[in-house]
Amino acid sequence: YQWHNAVFILAHMRCGSTALSNIICSRGDVSGYGEAHVSYDGRAALGRLALNQRRHGGWRPGAGHLFDKILHSRHDSIAPDQFFTARAVFMLREPEPTIRSITQLFLGLGHGMYRSHAAAAEYYVERLGVLEQLWARFPAERRIGLTHGGLLRDPDSALAAISAQLGFEPSLANHYESKAASRRGGGGDPTQSGKHNRIEPGLLRPARPLDELEISAELARRTEAAHASLKVRFAEQW
Repeated sequence: YQWHNAVFILAHMRCGSTALSNIICSRGDVSGYGEAHVSYDGRAALGRLALNQRRHGGWRPGAGHLFDKILHSRHDSIAPDQFFTARAVFMLREPEPTIRSITQLFLGLGHGMYRSHAAAAEYYVERLGVLEQLWARFPAERRIGLTHGGLLRDPDSALAAISAQLGFEPSLANHYESKAASRRGGGGDPTQSGKHNRIEPGLLRPARPLDELEISAELARRTEAAHASLKVRFAEQW
């Protein structure tokens, strides 16, 4: 496999990336299942990704593309130059519902990480900062930025935009099979992914004020600034 044949979702937790991963990985020309937790730190990374997919049941022999979803900066913050010849879908969700959802998930899993709104907000700020740096390094024709709201309000239009920008032929279709590997071991959403086979258009509740999360004013300011800055980058792509 060559780097230019790789497809990545570059995002943060709880932004709708599992559903989009499932759609991409349901294609016959894509090998993958979700978040492989591979570190992209050099030439051997794609080989490690292929081995990971074999171990976890996400391998599709003969597929022309390797897929991974990356939600943590330890996996992509030191990516080599070749990484930026891949195709990338960036995803972004508003801070308040994201932070609330991260905390709820980790509390439900009984996991010590991100069990407070402050910890989740710090992750959000850090991750969006890295995503903005990665966005700047991808050629414009190899990347697209998508919001959680845009995907949920009109999934067909969002999938058509991704397909047109990144050259998926035939276009991405709004249906999928949720692979078991995407629901366990951090591969994706363990709570909702297996309950659906498509992205259902839905109404989003308005984001509530960040001060309801009882985080500091300084952290709230950094959180809102990180979201606004990356959203501007997405807007500039058109």
